[in-house]
Amino acid sequence: MNGIQKYKNVQVMTADRVRLVIMLYDGILRFNAAAQKAITDGDIESRSYNINRSLAIVTELCSSLDMEKGGEIADNLFHLYQYGIERLNDANMKNSSASIQIFTGIIAELKLGWEAISVAKTDLPIVNAPETRRSISYGV
Repeated sequence: MNGIQKYKNVQVMTADRVRLVIMLYDGILRFNAAAQKAITDGDIESRSYNINRSLAIVTELCSSLDMEKGGEIADNLFHLYQYGIERLNDANMKNSSASIQIFTGIIAELKLGWEAISVAKTDLPIVNAPETRRSISYGV
């Protein structure tokens, strides 16, 4: 394993959940851009490879949603991811750069939202644990 791959592995293994989602969105954007370039270049093999990589990430995001705890947000993300899967499959079948671009726009917007969450998390004040532990009495 080369140095760059080791660095990427460390990045993934030490990232929090929000940062992991952002990294996955970056992967989708990167693979979608490569697929669009492949369509422009007439490279069917590269188009299929990159769309399939993007599909794998979207499928993983979709399957990792906690529908019980996530409520309406998880449901909305699920539907957006399903729509993305449809667009990517359409792009692969029809050699359509426009279908990729539609989903790329959605992912770019979602990424901005997750980045805002990430920034908000780092802006929160750090609360230190109390010096001594105190027990709570419930009137018993």
